Amino acid sequence: MSTTFSRLLGRLGGVSLVAALLVATSGVAHASMSQVQDGFEFNPQSSWLVATGGSASAGFDVGAGTARSGRNNGWLFASNGWAFEGYWVPTNSVPRHAQCASQFYMQTAGGAQVGIEIWDANAHLLYSTYPWLNGSGAYQAVNTARWNLNGVNPVFVKAIVGASGSSRFVRIDDMTTQCYW
Repeated sequence: MSTTFSRLLGRLGGVSLVAALLVATSGVAHASMSQVQDGFEFNPQSSWLVATGGSASAGFDVGAGTARSGRNNGWLFASNGWAFEGYWVPTNSVPRHAQCASQFYMQTAGGAQVGIEIWDANAHLLYSTYPWLNGSGAYQAVNTARWNLNGVNPVFVKAIVGASGSSRFVRIDDMTTQCYW
């Protein structure tokens, strides 16, 4: 090891030198992100689309103290059918090659299979996931994997629950959709 390098290492310490070299030699990342969030706080009856089929219902708790954050949340109930609440996410400022991911916080007692579905305006399913939530009674993050946007604008992000003979009740809150490029 050269004398100059030994003196520099002694002054800076090994960790500081490594960090300085990494900063000096690393490239700059040029990633961008677009994010849309909605937590049912501003007039959910007009901003969220609700639909049901069979013996199911859906609605909103406004100021009921059941939200994960804020004052309001949505809820879905099905005993023999399905219910969903969905939100139109604008993606016009996102490049067509972007990848996106969505998340809801969901709460259930007794466990339930829930879904997140992503649709385009022509009723084409772009992505879906249907995980099982434990019945802890706590809000749990439910995420999609990244899905390709392919220039779609807007996308419809929905939480859905279905049942066939056994009742399922799910609260939903804090939807986030992020697109990366």
